[in-house]
Amino acid sequence: MTSEGKSLFTTLEREALICGRCGYCRSSCPVYQVLGWESASPRGKISLAKGIFAKGNEKALSEEFIRRVAQCTLCGACARACSTSIDTRTLWLELRKRIAGLGKGPEAYNTIRENLLAHKNISTFSNDDRLEWAQDLDEEPEGLELKKGAEVCYFVGCVSSFFPQAAQIPLAVTQLLMEAGVDFTTMGGEEWCCGFPLLSTGFADDAREFIKHNVSKIKELDIHTLVASCASCYHVWKHECLSELAGYDLEILHTTEYLARFVKDGRLELQEMDEVVTYHDPCDLGRNSGVYDAPREIIRSIPGIEFVELDHNREDSLCCGGGGNLQSVDADLAAEITKLRIQEIKETKASIVVSACQQCEQMLSAAVRKAGLPVRVMDISELLLEAIG
Repeated sequence: MTSEGKSLFTTLEREALICGRCGYCRSSCPVYQVLGWESASPRGKISLAKGIFAKGNEKALSEEFIRRVAQCTLCGACARACSTSIDTRTLWLELRKRIAGLGKGPEAYNTIRENLLAHKNISTFSNDDRLEWAQDLDEEPEGLELKKGAEVCYFVGCVSSFFPQAAQIPLAVTQLLMEAGVDFTTMGGEEWCCGFPLLSTGFADDAREFIKHNVSKIKELDIHTLVASCASCYHVWKHECLSELAGYDLEILHTTEYLARFVKDGRLELQEMDEVVTYHDPCDLGRNSGVYDAPREIIRSIPGIEFVELDHNREDSLCCGGGGNLQSVDADLAAEITKLRIQEIKETKASIVVSACQQCEQMLSAAVRKAGLPVRVMDISELLLEAIG
């Protein structure tokens, strides 16, 4: 453990030997809750990894084990539950890296990698089209792309840039920044994927090239505050860019942290909303990055809103099912995990469920529609924009 109480990962082989096989991780794992197989549990995967890598027996690497390693949302719940303080999230990433290095990862992972290397984003569109969503703004702010010396750079992320169902997030964030009078810009076509899809599929070296590119562009623009609305983008900037940012002063914030400042300072005039609202903590923002209070401060600041917590919240939050590239290898499993969260949302009797991650919003929206719940699903930036009228 570090002085801050955080788990310190050593090596895959050493961590696998530390596991005490207590099984506390099983009850917190959403994959195990759905599948029920020991081989799908964190304890089971660690035991298998010990037999393969700690004993130098890579020939025993089976397709079944590879499938189990890929059936993980990287939500980090098992790391929190671990009685021996193993940083299991880092362990899963290391496992995927080892498997990719042996050329035995899922074919879907190779497809993701090839597409990212070709387009610099997770879509099949040209990276020059990253700002197409801005065409729906009533008024496009001056300096929206590559403005040097701006007060803030808004890192939009791939999903919000290229997927129409998520475009409302950058639209809302942009309008809020304009309303608050912020001097901001984006990296436009020079913004590459944050690298998380490569990290989570085992291609860490490729991810480093994406990280280096993005950091170099921030430095070229002389930007010293970066705001990200994607929880995974935020996590990468906050935790994976440290070596590239060494010696450079860059404040990294999630949009909820930045927008909470506006609310506190009175820079946004909020109207009354007669709604019951609940909040879903994204794994990469909450449990894996420690941001819990800012989203709740925003919700509670809106007059007329009744805020109701989900049964599992903050560090105990349930995963939406969309993390860790699970959809690319087992979409049905991802959907079954989402159902666990939908039942809790139903019990709150909320009229609106908000999150702070475009992947969570998409997963929850699809599941809410399928369940026929009379609930609106939105990003917290959308809720705040609605509150200012």
